[in-house]
Amino acid sequence: MEWLIAAGGDANRIYNFNCSEKYATPEEFTLKDGTPRPVLGYIDLLYGTIIMMLYVPCLCVMMQKENIRLSCFKIMFLLGFIDLCAIGVNSVTTGILLIEGAVYCSHPNAIFIAGSLGLGLWCAACLICLILVLNRVLDILFPTLVKKYFSGSRTTMVLMIPVAYGLYFIFLTPPLLFTSKYQAWFFDPFIYADKTLEYQNYPHTANNLFIVVATCALYGYFCAAIAKQFRKRVESTNKRSHSQAHELTTSQPLISFLQIFLQSTLICLVNFVAAMVYVYMQFFPVADFVIVIGHISWQLGHGCPAFIYLFMNTTIRSGVSRMFRLKRSHVHTKSTTTVSMVGQHGHGHGHAPPAHSSSIH
Repeated sequence: MEWLIAAGGDANRIYNFNCSEKYATPEEFTLKDGTPRPVLGYIDLLYGTIIMMLYVPCLCVMMQKENIRLSCFKIMFLLGFIDLCAIGVNSVTTGILLIEGAVYCSHPNAIFIAGSLGLGLWCAACLICLILVLNRVLDILFPTLVKKYFSGSRTTMVLMIPVAYGLYFIFLTPPLLFTSKYQAWFFDPFIYADKTLEYQNYPHTANNLFIVVATCALYGYFCAAIAKQFRKRVESTNKRSHSQAHELTTSQPLISFLQIFLQSTLICLVNFVAAMVYVYMQFFPVADFVIVIGHISWQLGHGCPAFIYLFMNTTIRSGVSRMFRLKRSHVHTKSTTTVSMVGQHGHGHGHAPPAHSSSIH
């Protein structure tokens, strides 16, 4: 984005982004290089609209006083807000451009800005996902560390890191640029035939590699630790004589923690897959259908949390139900119990284009 600002808001004044060196008008680019795809465009628009409609009530529930006091809901709220903005780029904006059959030079300034935002939002979401999983791991295994790093306003301070991280990618790295020819966003504006490597975004590659390595390491450590903890709990239970009711009661916190961690894992897993796929696509040629799969994975990375929250998170699901008066008041009791269980131990709780060597996630 800094290039666009330095160029006075005219993308054609940026080196290697001057569309006039190929065709004289934006309409000529759309006609000769673009491919209208109205069916895919309307599908993207529909998907984006549905995700936004599902996400907004989830965010409202997260913002409720009894929820937002927990560190996990603060993290989830920021992730949800970023996902909502990213869907505006990778689904709504993409849908409109697909219907038109646009390419970068059809709307250079608008696509330059949208691509910068999409990239920054993806990278910020990656880091927030890792923070969310780390929060869950610490809450389960090292509750004292959760209090040290995520209590009170400290969570807000921690979340300033991914915000700054996303702003770095928005303003200081090459943007993603759309082309209807391949139905996705790339770093290459496809103005010149032999300059693909000059548009590489190496910080983006580093981000995706970081996500892959860090996620694998964190999940591996958690699985080993939770398995050990569970074995100790089973052995301890077997040594003592307890009633069935008492055994059920003592196992409830562990079940609650595992349910919440599963939600965090599913959210992060989608980003993990997208990051891994796009690291490969960044350096190796891929078929067009892989490009489409890559773009869909980017959309799912920002959209699937809405479904996970509504179908797997009891607190959010019951909160949304109460907002629309879909359930009786007895749901309120169940929801409150779930949140309390999380609070007792601490603070409960991208994509892009294909490749041709310059795709995104």
